[in-house]
Amino acid sequence: MRIIVVGAGKVGTALCRSLVKEKHDVILIEEKEEVLKQASKRYDIIGLVGNGANFKILEQADVSECDIFIAITDKDEVNMISAVLAKKMGAKETVVRVRNPEYSNTYFKDKNFLGFSLVVNPELLAARYIANTVEFPNALSVEGFANSRVILMSFKVTDKSQMSGINLENFRKTFGNLLICVIERQGQVFIPDGETIIQTGDKIYVTGSRVEMLLFHNYIKAKAIKTLMIVGAGKISYYLLHTMKNTHIKVKIIEVNQERAQLFANEFPDVPVVLGDGTAKNVLMEERAFDYDAVATLTGVDEENIITSMYLESHGIQKNITKVNRTSLLEIIDDKEFSSIVTPKNIAVDTIMHFVRGRFNAQDSNLEALHHVANGRVEALQFEIKENNKMAGQTLSSLELRQNVLIAAIIRKGKAIFPTGEDTLQVGDKMIVITLAQNISHVYDLLKR
Repeated sequence: MRIIVVGAGKVGTALCRSLVKEKHDVILIEEKEEVLKQASKRYDIIGLVGNGANFKILEQADVSECDIFIAITDKDEVNMISAVLAKKMGAKETVVRVRNPEYSNTYFKDKNFLGFSLVVNPELLAARYIANTVEFPNALSVEGFANSRVILMSFKVTDKSQMSGINLENFRKTFGNLLICVIERQGQVFIPDGETIIQTGDKIYVTGSRVEMLLFHNYIKAKAIKTLMIVGAGKISYYLLHTMKNTHIKVKIIEVNQERAQLFANEFPDVPVVLGDGTAKNVLMEERAFDYDAVATLTGVDEENIITSMYLESHGIQKNITKVNRTSLLEIIDDKEFSSIVTPKNIAVDTIMHFVRGRFNAQDSNLEALHHVANGRVEALQFEIKENNKMAGQTLSSLELRQNVLIAAIIRKGKAIFPTGEDTLQVGDKMIVITLAQNISHVYDLLKR
């Protein structure tokens, strides 16, 4: 497809990389010439220097021939104006990034009076991800499918874990419908079979219904988060507090900027807001950070978040949540038992790529969800089986699936089924697939050619 991207920031460049990898024709519009040169050279794409809300620049980019127009600069207003203009000029679909809380109202979210195909708010998505992580503190990551009827969680297997040393066949007998669908071991990722033995140090990805996953989560270690400290009063923190407002978790925020600290104090009168540098050792000790069940380090500087989290980890914080946008830094942080990394950039790119792939589908299937796990090496996908789908009516054992493809669950009339080879796919089913294959756009891509 022909796709125009406006903005070569962190999300924009990461998106261009994913789009080029999936062989789309990409035109990148960016005001800063040097930034544009670096991005267009790195990803072999066409670059245009200029303002994405400029009529002449859009004409130059042949926006009338564009399949998807994506405005993802750091200015919400520029994104919205350029997308409205692109739509008027003939772009088939428009995607915009809108981050400002002032635009989080029903006119933008529900009524969508500007007619955008998709509105992406990376900070809001990251806040929801963190809220899930707080709800399931024993898990390293939490992803939901079919309105969270099916949950995919990852756990670190320690030498104290009761799971270490058992094979997957016995695991299934013990935990019923739960399925270990991916194992990350010593830098390698694979889909296990029934004979695979869980080892100390493994990072396992487990899927099941929400209720069964909650029971398994508590089996790992009975732990609930009752107190949370947030370092950094940015947009993610703002959305996180609104997301958690109906919970009983006691929250404290530390913010170094006086204006932002005052804004949060006014907006959230029931939340203690401390003016200070939450990445400084003496401030953390003074505010008794080590007494909190969880600490979320959400400042705008990745390195500060990482160093602070490493310091907190060394003092035995039960749950450590760290915001990191520069994925090259992720190798610095070792996967501890209860540490979670949140990467807003990746969450936003996954959301947009899900939309792009969905527009690439035929009428017999529909890609409804896309998540990358295991540092992007595994795709977790949700497809709806439509009437003309040739897989409908067939047993799973009769399907000739590609190597490293696992059908983890089927949602049928709102009920989760964790299938065996004798189960069949039916029209209307939502099929959840785990695969090591990349760039799956269509349900038939899961089959052998």
